[in-house]
Amino acid sequence: MNDKEFQKRLDLVRDVIQGYGLEPSDIATVEYEEDSPFQYNNFIYKITLASPETAASFPNAGPYTVAPPKEGVSALIMRLANPRAEGIVHETRVENEVAAMHLARQGLLSSAKPDTAKLVPALYDWQSFGNSQSGFGWSLMEFKEGVPLDTVFRDLPGDDMKDVLGQIADVFTGIQKAPLPESIQSHGGMTIDGKGNIVSGQMTTLKGGPWESHSDFWRAKFMLRIEDAGVSPALDGWKPNGVRERVDKFLAVGLEEFLEGSNVDVGKRALIHGDLTTNNILYDPNTKKLTSILDFDWAFVSHPCQEFFTSLGDIGGNTGGGTGRDPDLSGGRLGKAMLTGDFDITDLPEAAAGQLARDKAWDDALAERGGLRPSDIRGISALDRLRRLDALLCPFALEHPVMLRRKTPEEVTEMRKAAEKELVDCLAEFGY
Repeated sequence: MNDKEFQKRLDLVRDVIQGYGLEPSDIATVEYEEDSPFQYNNFIYKITLASPETAASFPNAGPYTVAPPKEGVSALIMRLANPRAEGIVHETRVENEVAAMHLARQGLLSSAKPDTAKLVPALYDWQSFGNSQSGFGWSLMEFKEGVPLDTVFRDLPGDDMKDVLGQIADVFTGIQKAPLPESIQSHGGMTIDGKGNIVSGQMTTLKGGPWESHSDFWRAKFMLRIEDAGVSPALDGWKPNGVRERVDKFLAVGLEEFLEGSNVDVGKRALIHGDLTTNNILYDPNTKKLTSILDFDWAFVSHPCQEFFTSLGDIGGNTGGGTGRDPDLSGGRLGKAMLTGDFDITDLPEAAAGQLARDKAWDDALAERGGLRPSDIRGISALDRLRRLDALLCPFALEHPVMLRRKTPEEVTEMRKAAEKELVDCLAEFGY
């Protein structure tokens, strides 16, 4: 699916590098498979240079970039934002990532461990999708050594895993506390205005923003789920059996009432990475240290609960459970423990013992660093109920054509029946 314009993209990368007066001796794809059934969000390349680049190579670099070190660098990473990526808002996605990387770095510099700021790759230059003649937005950044943490994390000895979780908590706490500029007063993504200021903008993963209120942000999330469910032949927009009518009523009158009655601090906002998993962290197995935090493409600004709903699935901090590769084995008990801060679970399935140790270690690491945990958030149980509704409105297995093709019609029918029951039960908990 992603191979149709392989050479065109390769030529673009070469042209961009040569445009800086540099000559690539090698251009290699990173984390790329030709036969992937899904569109990549970004095409990533490692570029080895025939001679090092220096600050003189980028005389007119864009805002929020840094100059290479004086000795120069011989390898770069170039990220091409895929304009065909599914469910992505493309107009300012590069600006959003540039802004998020800058704010994250500032947060880490002012944290208890300012050295962690170097884990955010240095950005050398970037091109907006909106101003690109090639049809690709792109960014050039520092190459970081290391292996994706997800390739080794699950097999780490207990003490090593606990140490790694502590390192991630150092970074996570710094990002949580990143100062937001006065120009960002909304929920949503970020962009860069004509004067070079970071301002509120569209999210990469949710169209229509920015949003002035927390309830408007949630409503936009739900409406996108309903729209996606409407495209699915299996879900048919939840129109059968009157389910859609119940959803619409809740969104029209119930959402604000629910938030107002749940003691939620709706004015609280923070920088959210949005995809902080072990796949987006690099690690050196020899030094046992993190070497980079990657992929701020999906970052946004909203209530801090959102990080625990969108990230951390294989780290032990997502209240909705694990990931496809590392599913929750506790029957939802670990998610409840995160909400309360009480990990003394008496009826935990034996298979989930390792997940319990990991999740508690993560929670403890946040507490030790003064980081915000789910159990510290006012109204977190109510917010988590909204997270669950969001997930139930459009289950991925019943929405994406690739997933549906893997099932028989009979299996799809049974899956839809079960999904409808879960959704109806969830709506009933809200009184709808």
